[in-house]
Amino acid sequence: MTFEWSPLSNRATTTATTMESPMIAALLSLALQAAPLPQPSGAPTFRGEGQMRMFDMICGRIFPDDARVAAGMASISGARPLTPEELRTYLKDDPGRGWVMPAGTSRIVVTIEAPPIHSCTVRITNTDGAIDEGKWQQLLTAAQARSGGGFVTLPPQTFETGGIRSQVGGVQKQGPGGAAEAIYLIRSSPKQPGFATEIRMVRQLVTPQRR
Repeated sequence: MTFEWSPLSNRATTTATTMESPMIAALLSLALQAAPLPQPSGAPTFRGEGQMRMFDMICGRIFPDDARVAAGMASISGARPLTPEELRTYLKDDPGRGWVMPAGTSRIVVTIEAPPIHSCTVRITNTDGAIDEGKWQQLLTAAQARSGGGFVTLPPQTFETGGIRSQVGGVQKQGPGGAAEAIYLIRSSPKQPGFATEIRMVRQLVTPQRR
């Protein structure tokens, strides 16, 4: 399976080789997971350093060991598990678990989606959408090196689902037997005026398919 973006249709398209890759559907589902929660206007300027540190530690270095992720989150002061209703807001009907903690006028939410598409997401609400792009690129470069390299950059793309507009960019690589890994940066904003931007940093892993 090769992966490419179709800028004309504004959606992901695929060229089949040996098998379908679940990463395509996974990327589209991320846009659907934007949480359309009312957030106050006048979002503070937020460069994203705290969110990046959390993503690097939890999703980049501990994940996919879910037990260690849970232990790490339990050790963070102010973090609490998401209720089933809160978790459904972010993962819809997908299985997983999550935690939330205050971050000034915002809040950081960490979610783990269970396999077969195993994902770790750190999102922050109530932002103006700005992050330190240089630091993000440094984090992305280090994460790719830890995973052995071989990633390709995905051109930025925009999805609109209901009243939410999501801008998606990132890197991914395909492995043998349907294995795949991807890291995404997603900014989701309700099209309705007066709502702030949610920033998501996502790492996804797909295990090889059994024949």
